[in-house]
Amino acid sequence: MANTRRLTGAIILAILVLGQTAILADEVVFQDGTKMHDVRTVLTETHVIVHMSHGVAEFPRKAIKTINGKALAPAKPVPTMEGTAPAATPALAQAAGPSPSATPDEVIPGMVPEVQQIQDRLRIAPTPQPAQDTTSTASGPAEAAHFPWKADAAIAAVFLLTAIWIYSLQWVRRSLDRRGVSPGPWTNIAIILPIVGSVLYGIYLAALPFLPEAGARWAPWEAMGRLLRERQKAAENPPKRKAARSIEFFDDEHQAIKLKKKDDLSTGLDLASDILEIALEQRASDIHVEPGSDEYRVRLRLDGIMHERFTFALEDGRRIVTAIKSLAQIDISEKRKAQDGRFRARLGDAGVDFRVATANSIHGEKIVIRVLDHSRGIFDLTSLGMSSEMLETFQQVIHSRNGMILATGPTGSGKTSTLYAALRQLDASRINIMTIEDPAEYELAGATQIAVNIKAGVTYESGLRSILRQDPDVILVGEMRDAEAAQVAVSAALTGHLVLSTLHTKDAPGTLSRLKDMGIERYKLGTALLMIIGQRLVRVLCPACRLETPCEGEELASIGFSFDPGTPIFRAQGCPECNNTGFKGRTGLFELLVLDDDLRKAVGDDVDESTFLAMAAERGFASYRQDGALKVLMGITTVEEVLQAI
Repeated sequence: MANTRRLTGAIILAILVLGQTAILADEVVFQDGTKMHDVRTVLTETHVIVHMSHGVAEFPRKAIKTINGKALAPAKPVPTMEGTAPAATPALAQAAGPSPSATPDEVIPGMVPEVQQIQDRLRIAPTPQPAQDTTSTASGPAEAAHFPWKADAAIAAVFLLTAIWIYSLQWVRRSLDRRGVSPGPWTNIAIILPIVGSVLYGIYLAALPFLPEAGARWAPWEAMGRLLRERQKAAENPPKRKAARSIEFFDDEHQAIKLKKKDDLSTGLDLASDILEIALEQRASDIHVEPGSDEYRVRLRLDGIMHERFTFALEDGRRIVTAIKSLAQIDISEKRKAQDGRFRARLGDAGVDFRVATANSIHGEKIVIRVLDHSRGIFDLTSLGMSSEMLETFQQVIHSRNGMILATGPTGSGKTSTLYAALRQLDASRINIMTIEDPAEYELAGATQIAVNIKAGVTYESGLRSILRQDPDVILVGEMRDAEAAQVAVSAALTGHLVLSTLHTKDAPGTLSRLKDMGIERYKLGTALLMIIGQRLVRVLCPACRLETPCEGEELASIGFSFDPGTPIFRAQGCPECNNTGFKGRTGLFELLVLDDDLRKAVGDDVDESTFLAMAAERGFASYRQDGALKVLMGITTVEEVLQAI
């Protein structure tokens, strides 16, 4: 009886181990007639994932004829928007074309030909892929798997393990006999345990192909979890006092503000100083001090996104608000009305301007501080993110002797930075450059810069009229806020001056309608305007941790273009280099509208916007969407960033 049990157990074990391949029971037939037996298939909308006994491969749907004798439904088409890319971006128009027919050799991982063609047209260097053995054998595409052993070796190993197991049963039986122990239950245990183990091992083998995919799906959630934990930790740990304060404060007249010496290190001035220093270290553009029902919180805007950094007790938060209002020379007793102010600071050799705005909320006063860090300097024109063709056109136009150049976009989109980068291209030693701003955000060597001062009666309009009496060649107007300033600026452009200014509109073509609404005559616009540059900012993927993944077709279709599924794009992940945000720095999305004689005539004739856009597209005008799609394919930013910006 015992021998029968042992024999039965051996047979069951052999069946379980050798039968692992029986779990993989599908039959796949490729278009060229090649067959794969005893596999398991998983269907996606565009590909077929094939799990073999010795590896995993992925094939386009169109490469496979039948699965288990049934024809495979075609892949779902990718939705596209109407229209094609204008002539200014032929690479994008070509990339949206139909894909060539696939063959069974298009095995992933590895660059499929359609993806390679897109990268070649866009001059993008593909990410190196691991070398694969592509030697053709009778077994067809299954040879693309990376496992070195063969099925016969696996079977031999199973028989060897079975022989060892049978010998071990005999050893257990002899040991039990020597000790006078009944062999029945213990022999059964020795038989059952390996059977259970083989079943669990089979489950382990079946789960192996899913581990890489599960890891790829889980990685973004892990990064998000790390980010949330770090934010929570930062919120629970307010800034610690440094041994000595290195920041010095000045009023609007450049007079030093003396801070009172106190032993209590938690006073408002001390805490405010620490917050400002940390904001400068992290290159924040804005600081928000916000009251709540039971605490104050401090948030910093980094690369356009708000990040919570500290929380304070209500009493400490009120002290911080009072200290900042004192520095900005704002009435600290007035808590109901909104107030504005400013102050300056020096951190080491760097000068910084802070613009302060207060607002009353149901929980108390909120303060927002705009940071203008002069130590960052003026951007170089080549670092703004323009394409080479756009940059060449921009450089030609800014060397014009007269006319108007307008930068348009929402607040904080980098319009002033772009215009200052343009002024850097001019030789200030040979011409007279003057600016009127509120306030002067950068210091430009060789230029005369005037700050708006309402108390002293210096407005944009009056300051601009004063500049026109100073024999200027180039004039920068910080912003055309009203019709009066716009009229003076256009008149200056028509009388032999090069005028640069900014305007708030949704896109470059919309600037024309805005100027008409401000009362500028059509014939003046057609004569004065040289170029309109629309601008938005998107975050740049961190080069240290960005993750390359094949995109889904509808992702790029969402920004107006159709590409083959599987086209490689990059996604944010998060690492210590980028504070676990996945992004590091920002770049611009641009629309460049240059007016030639025909477009000037169209402006003067007041043609409708759709006709004007069609004429501009014929001359190479590219939209935000086109520039965004190109930057996504180049791995600079993500689809989500482009959609949020436009």
